[in-house]
Amino acid sequence: MNIGLAVTITQEINSKSKIIHSLSDDLKLYFQNRNYGQGIKSLTIGIVCVSPGFEKFFKDKKAKYTKGRKESIIEGIPLMEEDSFEYTVKLEYETFKNANDKEIRKILAVEILASLVVFEKFRSKIKDFDLDHFIMDLEEYFKSQNLIY
Repeated sequence: MNIGLAVTITQEINSKSKIIHSLSDDLKLYFQNRNYGQGIKSLTIGIVCVSPGFEKFFKDKKAKYTKGRKESIIEGIPLMEEDSFEYTVKLEYETFKNANDKEIRKILAVEILASLVVFEKFRSKIKDFDLDHFIMDLEEYFKSQNLIY
């Protein structure tokens, strides 16, 4: 399964984006040879953390499931999606801003696990995806990194 974190943060905390990118790379490696069925081949979790002054520009996006193959062009770049699921998690700005690297990874782990309820709305659309097994593996990964207990 292909998994990744897409980062949207404001300039004041831009230096902390490397932590999110690092976790994204680690998750990609951990899940690259795992299969949870044909329903979802690619999962993108948007991580949004913006200062209060920019909140109004980042309204909550609805989760999106793309069944089958879909090609599109975004800003001149061709994109191909196949059996993909994407949604966004908003982080609390002050907590994120004041956290150290380890705390940020813990915040991300907790928020990502809490966000998985979004799949419930799509259970009828996503026929072949072992969500329970995926959650178990995700929890196992976060525990192995001492991010949750």
